[in-house]
Amino acid sequence: MRVVDLLNRGDVPVARGLGNPLVRDPVRAIGFHGKDGLGNSNLPLSRIHPAEKNALDTISNELTLSKRRDLIIICTGPLTNIAALLTGFPESAKMIKELVVMGGAYGVTEYGIGNVTPVAEFNIYADPEAAKIVFESGVPLTAVGLDVTMDPKNQLTLKNYTDIKKNKGRVATFAAKILNKNIHKHRIFALHDPMTVATKVKPSLFEYASYKARVETRGEITAGMTVADRRERLHEGKTPGKKMMICKNVDSRSFKQLFLDRLTSPMSS
Repeated sequence: MRVVDLLNRGDVPVARGLGNPLVRDPVRAIGFHGKDGLGNSNLPLSRIHPAEKNALDTISNELTLSKRRDLIIICTGPLTNIAALLTGFPESAKMIKELVVMGGAYGVTEYGIGNVTPVAEFNIYADPEAAKIVFESGVPLTAVGLDVTMDPKNQLTLKNYTDIKKNKGRVATFAAKILNKNIHKHRIFALHDPMTVATKVKPSLFEYASYKARVETRGEITAGMTVADRRERLHEGKTPGKKMMICKNVDSRSFKQLFLDRLTSPMSS
């Protein structure tokens, strides 16, 4: 709600979702995202209020309205709410045109390895049972995983940060505060969520491959691992997993320019 206030988009409803994973203890990324979840940017308290309906009811209502349009849901966090929706309202699986998921590490590029564990990406690791439900739901899935978001050429550099900081618009100033700590520490900053949204803002910038993929929920050291079947020759008979589109390449220069333009445009001042 603080970000919605910053963007002067009070017309966008913010619905309260589930606070914890389906069955596991919560995993928080306070060390990276800060105590406020916004890089300790200290945005003022919001003047708006949460939507009257919770997230599940809000999504369900949008699906009902979507009979007049195709609904695509972009997921930039753990998949708890979507899994709860699919479990509580099974008919919703046939009503969603596409789920675009920021999550997973599929090994389709050299960067497709885990970040919270050697094999698991944070959003999937935070609620692997929810991810398993979503991956097996039959809803058309597109995944933007670490395979592309962790490619150095797709990340912000110190020079990009300097250019953002020079811009005095309110959005750029906010972005600079979020970036400040981590980009000085790591010298680079991955754009996981913006890239996922960009797949629908500028689809022509992205390339995909179709794979069957599953989520590991029981492994002692592999919980949250997303396993894409990349074998060229498969054994006879039915192979497990459902097909999904996994992003494997991005027009890096155009994507970063799109992102930077949105941050620093006069509309963001």
